Amino acid sequence: MSVRRLKDGRWTCYYRISCKQKTEYFGRGLEAQKNAEIRDEEIKTQLGTLSYNRHVTMDQGTIFETLALEYLNVKHQTDMTKSSVNALEYKLSAVILPELGHLQASTITHKRLDEYVSTRLSKPRTVNRGTKKRPVIKTLKNSDGTIRYISRSTVHRELCDIQAILNWAVSRQYLLANPVIGHKKPKKDDDIIKPPSIQETRSILKEAAPHLIRALKISFFTGLRPGSTELFRLTWEDVDFEERTIFIISAKKDGIPFRVVPLHDELLSDLRRWYKDDQGKTARQIITFKDKPIKTVKTAFKAAKRRAGITRRMRMYDFRHAAITNMLAADGDLKSISEIAGHSRTDTTTKIYQHTSTKLLRRQIEKLPGLAEHGNYQGDKIIDFQTQKLHKKSHGKNRK
Repeated sequence: MSVRRLKDGRWTCYYRISCKQKTEYFGRGLEAQKNAEIRDEEIKTQLGTLSYNRHVTMDQGTIFETLALEYLNVKHQTDMTKSSVNALEYKLSAVILPELGHLQASTITHKRLDEYVSTRLSKPRTVNRGTKKRPVIKTLKNSDGTIRYISRSTVHRELCDIQAILNWAVSRQYLLANPVIGHKKPKKDDDIIKPPSIQETRSILKEAAPHLIRALKISFFTGLRPGSTELFRLTWEDVDFEERTIFIISAKKDGIPFRVVPLHDELLSDLRRWYKDDQGKTARQIITFKDKPIKTVKTAFKAAKRRAGITRRMRMYDFRHAAITNMLAADGDLKSISEIAGHSRTDTTTKIYQHTSTKLLRRQIEKLPGLAEHGNYQGDKIIDFQTQKLHKKSHGKNRK
């Protein structure tokens, strides 16, 4: 619940019920502000006996929606990031609760989850291309013109959320047991996206807006996560020009809480120039648009990628992949690279990134000793002496 004043002067009160955001408008002026605040207090009182704030008691007849909303309420108040909570909130309201919300949690069976999986996998992927007043739902298609359906990886993640809610309910003694523990999830089918090459990166930078150039270069030269949790929260106070380092507060992903990353010479030069350009601006953040902090550069990145003539799938996050992969390919120290990436363990780094570098793999294969004791190398071929002798005999017989 919250009272807000819009840019046009109108006062609003917004709140959420069953994961759906509601907004009420009260006009302009002091009277409108007073009415919005009164309404906010009324809603808080009402919600004291509804969704988020109600007390859940152990009852085998409790429906799944009640547990899900209470779980979401707890996550709002704990250490889960805001973006993660928002993503979970959307999945619950748009996908999971319409299918399972009305069921008694203790009666959800493996067969019911199998039906959920089947329903989801047969659903085409869509996107809203219109406006709130005039929504236009468009079905997405693959490059060959076929309809694109919900992926197994998406359904896999949804089932993880369902299991998390039920396990949490058991830990809070809202349920005696998780009725679908051990349910087999569909295997993930995540696409492996090739990191941008140096040439692709240069092409995009040529077509990028100034704030996007900053985002791309910092992502590439530091390997940080390009989002609101790391990249867009950077301020000029995080840059130490004397020590040539940048201080990064890590995203909450069970890794190290923060790291200090040395600055590449090119990025250091850029940062010094950008710092001079930002003198007199009010925003403290390094990446801004019209002197205001931003949370995403998706639109700018999409436009720059289109102008650069790059049609393959590529995300801002892939510039983090490019940084880490290039360091690995250059025989960089794995422990140091893992710390730069913000991973708590080196096996996380190798599991996610090392497979993307053929150059690195080839260099390791070349370190293997040869096995041919008596052989001559001709280009890429090994000619064994015994084979060569048989070949000569055969050739001699043919001549006779």
